[in-house]
Amino acid sequence: MAWKDQGRAWRHQAREATARPFFGWRVWLLPMFFWPLLLDVPVELIRGNPKQLVGALLGLGLSWYAAALMAQGRRRKGAQLFGVAAGLSAGLAAGITPPIAVALGFGAWFGARLLTADLPEAAPPPAPPEPERPAVPDPLEGPRAQLARITGLAPRLPLGTLLLEAASAMQGVIEDLEARPARLHEARRFLAVHLDGLSRIVDRLEAGAAPPPTLPSLLTDLAASARKLRSELRVAESEALDIQVKVLAERLRQEDK
Repeated sequence: MAWKDQGRAWRHQAREATARPFFGWRVWLLPMFFWPLLLDVPVELIRGNPKQLVGALLGLGLSWYAAALMAQGRRRKGAQLFGVAAGLSAGLAAGITPPIAVALGFGAWFGARLLTADLPEAAPPPAPPEPERPAVPDPLEGPRAQLARITGLAPRLPLGTLLLEAASAMQGVIEDLEARPARLHEARRFLAVHLDGLSRIVDRLEAGAAPPPTLPSLLTDLAASARKLRSELRVAESEALDIQVKVLAERLRQEDK
């Protein structure tokens, strides 16, 4: 059975190969139409006719270059170059009048397009990959992780209600900073001291430490401090908005004068 499957695969590959168009002979056949110019070159050299010699050389060179372009998949440009080669060789080498030479050039271009109509165009070169931008670290990633850990552990710890209240107030600060990252520098000390301190308290309580009598008031102060910071951030934003409004109003007033 294996040899039968292999035979079917060979026949399938053969059918695919014959179904695919083969462009080689058609592309390189086109310059053969300019073969009389090969005989004309030595004749024009002997006669000393530079115009006809240039026309013959241009026809030969451009036709082979056009075939090379088509072999690379650049079908349209190659057909256009064939038309140019035919027109120049007809006008210069053969001495045909310009209108007829132009018409022959168009005919050569049209014929080359028809003969290679199924030749696929070359795929455009892939765009260069965009340079990878270095990832910008999120300054609030650490505080968010700390608050998530505190919120998850607080219900099982002593003074869990006060811990959750302080964590909720600090979560509000984080949300305000996410909405206004320009104010992050104003809360760095709060994040480094208050939030880190609350996280250490939770670590000690989780390890089994007994809460001291002053801990409830400290947790209340931490929550109040977080609410105060949120209020200060909003006041700073309001003041910045007032300044922008005054500046814009002043500019409009100056333009109206």
